[in-house]
Amino acid sequence: MGKLIGLIPAAGKGVRARPYTTLVPKGMLQVDVRPNLERIIYLMRDALQIDEIYVTVGYLSAVIKAYFKDGSQLGVRLHYIDNTELDKGVAWLILLAGRQLSAPCCVILSDECYIGSNHAQLRYFPYKEAIVACAAMKAENTKLIRRNYSVRKIGNRILNLLEKPQILENNLLGLGTFILTPEFFPLLEEACAQAPSGYVEFVTFIDSLCRNDPGGLCFEMEGSYFNINDRDSLNLARFYERNRSFADNRIALLLYSEGGEENIDFTINRYRRNRAIDEVYVVLPHDNTIEHKVRASGASVILCPLAVTLYGEKIRYGMDRMVGDILIQAEAEYTFAEHDINKLLEYLKEADMVVGTRTTRQLIEQGSDMRGLVRIANIVLAKLIELLWWRREVRMSDVGCTFRAVWSSCYQETRDRLHGRGSELLAEMIIEIMYDRKRMIEVPVNYFNRSEAMNAKYRNRKTFLRILSMIAGKRLFRKW
Repeated sequence: MGKLIGLIPAAGKGVRARPYTTLVPKGMLQVDVRPNLERIIYLMRDALQIDEIYVTVGYLSAVIKAYFKDGSQLGVRLHYIDNTELDKGVAWLILLAGRQLSAPCCVILSDECYIGSNHAQLRYFPYKEAIVACAAMKAENTKLIRRNYSVRKIGNRILNLLEKPQILENNLLGLGTFILTPEFFPLLEEACAQAPSGYVEFVTFIDSLCRNDPGGLCFEMEGSYFNINDRDSLNLARFYERNRSFADNRIALLLYSEGGEENIDFTINRYRRNRAIDEVYVVLPHDNTIEHKVRASGASVILCPLAVTLYGEKIRYGMDRMVGDILIQAEAEYTFAEHDINKLLEYLKEADMVVGTRTTRQLIEQGSDMRGLVRIANIVLAKLIELLWWRREVRMSDVGCTFRAVWSSCYQETRDRLHGRGSELLAEMIIEIMYDRKRMIEVPVNYFNRSEAMNAKYRNRKTFLRILSMIAGKRLFRKW
């Protein structure tokens, strides 16, 4: 059917997605590591064989230009069209980029996320038989149609489109993927010139064209679709993408050791019973008595230099040297149950980091000292973080749990802002994830409290004060 040109309107303010769009445009919100705008570029390149893409930019345009540059690193040529009239809507953004095009173009809105879609079939769709083609999808949730637009058709011919319909005649949800012919743009330019404020409702304009020859066509899209315009839709898109490929991720477990755990082989073998784990690492102090046991058990040794002695230092040193998409932390003494790893992983599909909480009494082993002042101190510090960062909507009950899972990409993004040398690093990781407006979930886990060396070294007033000081510093001296 000929070669298509790409066109992406990405100039909107993203008001409904605030505060996530305070520092980045809506299209730059990340879905599984990559900005959604990058996913669209890959979609155009790989599914539609498009190598030339026009991007209309406006709000925070420097962020987009600095990230993508000329597009050569992605194997495409990017052209930026600056828009200063942000209130004129999508139709104006499309006109700015498309008025000079001499070949059909595929438009995909920058806030629309497609997972497992059949965009590739658009290449063979007879779009040249009409002036415009719109993509639509059968929607299970008809509320989505009321927030977007509805499509009525016979065969693949569009009868009419209706923006934000109140009465639905079918379950066809109109999407933000369009194919526009060169003949489309002079008509759109005339409509914008005649509109009192220059604003043209794009879907309504297309509907008017579908009433006359050559009319419009409808392409039925398959897969999953999300309009990323608020926190909930962003989190849902992330879940679907992560869940789709979760089994392909490499999962690495890091066991923290004080260097003298005689039962380290038992711990390694016990965690290995969980088949989700691809590799076990043990981070050891330079002076230790168990390195030979770790190696004999088949785990990878991460040996710290002499100067690296405290918990936070060793955890960072170990995580920097792990290889995996998902990084799990635990202790060399069998402090947490291996089957609870499954809890962390299941919730990690919906979050950037999952942290265990030891404050559920029913899951604390009898005789454990995770009671009394220790339990109260962890809860108090957790609730202090909640209070000081209330608008971040994090909910915590245990600030010091060493059992957690995090996406490696998330850790790398926060790594340079982590400075805690001791166990305050645990709370600092949570605060830095909040700073990036990422998602942290806390889940109850079984707790056996077997690490006497850890207890002796870190369960004291000094640790409490270090954590308190770190929290105060982050709140008072960091711009939020």
